[in-house]
Amino acid sequence: MSGGAKRFPWVFPKGTAARLPTSSMHPALLEILVDPGGGGPLTLEGGAEDSEIISGALIATDGRRFPIRAGVPRMVPGRDSSVEIDAGATQRSFGAKWAQYREEDTDRLAEFQYRWFDQRFGLENEDGFSELLTGRRRILDAGTGPGLCAVRCARLARDARVVGMDLSDSVTAARRRHAQHGNLDYVQGDILNPPFRPGTFDFVVADQVLHHTPDCRRAFHTMARLVAPDGQLAVYVYRRKAPLRELADDHIIDMTAQLPVDDCLEFSQQITELGRELARLDAKIKLERGVPLLGIEPGEHDVQRLIYWTMLKCFWSEELGWHQSVMVNYDWYSPVYRSRHTEDEVLEWCRDAGLEVDNLDVIESGISVRATRPR
Repeated sequence: MSGGAKRFPWVFPKGTAARLPTSSMHPALLEILVDPGGGGPLTLEGGAEDSEIISGALIATDGRRFPIRAGVPRMVPGRDSSVEIDAGATQRSFGAKWAQYREEDTDRLAEFQYRWFDQRFGLENEDGFSELLTGRRRILDAGTGPGLCAVRCARLARDARVVGMDLSDSVTAARRRHAQHGNLDYVQGDILNPPFRPGTFDFVVADQVLHHTPDCRRAFHTMARLVAPDGQLAVYVYRRKAPLRELADDHIIDMTAQLPVDDCLEFSQQITELGRELARLDAKIKLERGVPLLGIEPGEHDVQRLIYWTMLKCFWSEELGWHQSVMVNYDWYSPVYRSRHTEDEVLEWCRDAGLEVDNLDVIESGISVRATRPR
């Protein structure tokens, strides 16, 4: 190639990871990256050595450039990406969300999320997840945010190459925070246009993220195509709620999604305070008939949970505390896209994608499915 560009090597020396500097990109990532706009090959231009890539650019066959900055390739199609690209409301919302997290917040969130992940995907505990990852060569955490699932995969599957991908610039901080993991890389990319070939990964996680895309079904199938034969896909999407809750969600989010970030955070604090004070009432009511048409069943109900599940999202958790609870509410009220789905929809997606369901978990908040692509 002319102009100083060179074709990616396909084999790299053993032990390269141990020599990588802080926040560099492992050259093995170059084996699997392609042009997200059409799947074509890329070439590496300048600013890097084969053994340690901190900066430079990836060049598509038509000359489009995808910069590498801070050890992270910026692979969002349709724009000359930068550390802080403007990819629309979803990126604005979640970039702001992850910027709010402090180190201690992230640690607390990780403990909570890991436990919840294992429960929902039928793994029981971390040993079960570790067993599931045994023998996996390539793992993708799509919508990685601060990289909680990605770094866990890197820790439990040390022989695998793990990639965390997110549309927002959260990947920059995640790359820096997790630089000690030589088998982990981060990519700034779009779930609907991922920079990978079909069948690249033998485990793909898209947990609590696909419902924040413009087309959840399309996003599911895009992720499913990345799964290799005998590989698995693990997905969680929001579940459709009771009628009053759906009505309130749509009406409120039409307003909150248009707010500046600071105003939406203020609203999230207000709604968190409401949830907290309702929870601290510790009040219960008993309904003989319920209101089944509105999703309210007969029996005893905690007042805060009744309002939460059937009328208004006002999350509060004593375990997570104030800051985390605010972020949970912000996660709901800030994105333009936050589709809700049914169990039948998710099962249909699996069938259409040629996946066999290994585990299905349906709770009030959402639907988790883990499915395998047959050999």
